[in-house]
Amino acid sequence: MFKLSKSGLWLAPLVALTSIPVCAAEEDPMACVGEIERVCVQLEDKLETCLADRGHQLSTACRDQLKGAMAMMADPSGPAACIPDVQRLCPDLKPKALAACMSEKQANFSADCQHYLQRNRSGTPSE
Repeated sequence: MFKLSKSGLWLAPLVALTSIPVCAAEEDPMACVGEIERVCVQLEDKLETCLADRGHQLSTACRDQLKGAMAMMADPSGPAACIPDVQRLCPDLKPKALAACMSEKQANFSADCQHYLQRNRSGTPSE
């Protein structure tokens, strides 16, 4: 169902934590992260396989959000710009701790990632 690269595993929480409008405004992106954690409990190291096998257990909204998030990986000026920084500075953290780490260490992120985060916070559309 889902094709995730190793770097794509970071995308669901990263997209949720940076408030990218992947889903309708009334949907909570963290709820999808929670769904993925519940469906793939104790399979975090095999997330790609888990989502391929159990993705049908996710809500339609979560599946749509995850598909949209994965599509964003194609844009190197989007959230993909932050993945190396998150892997280096905030490794192996759960979504809430990841959000705190990203906020705390943002000054150490690459220029491309900082530009993406600033653009996203200000509501400026992608170029």
